[in-house]
Amino acid sequence: MEELIKKLRSYAEAYRKPPYGREVENTAELLEESALQLQAAAHSISAMKRRFIDGVKVRYQGQDADDGIECPHCGYEVARNDDYEDMKPSHCPDCGTKLIY
Repeated sequence: MEELIKKLRSYAEAYRKPPYGREVENTAELLEESALQLQAAAHSISAMKRRFIDGVKVRYQGQDADDGIECPHCGYEVARNDDYEDMKPSHCPDCGTKLIY
């Protein structure tokens, strides 16, 4: 991403030099690379939002009272089936994933 920022600033600097409005070399390539980087960043942000803000359903080991409830991301046992709702953490203490029970 840092390399793309440098390229964009260099492009902007070249574009501002007279004669104004002229075509700068590698414009299409720079725009394509920028679009790919923005798409990758948007995907990463979406995945982080889903995991840390929206939340992910927990995994239940079984139906018995002694069976555990696991974080879907790291597998850390966050609670037991017989725990009260206020005892169950809203986020995994190990990886920080928001948990949906």
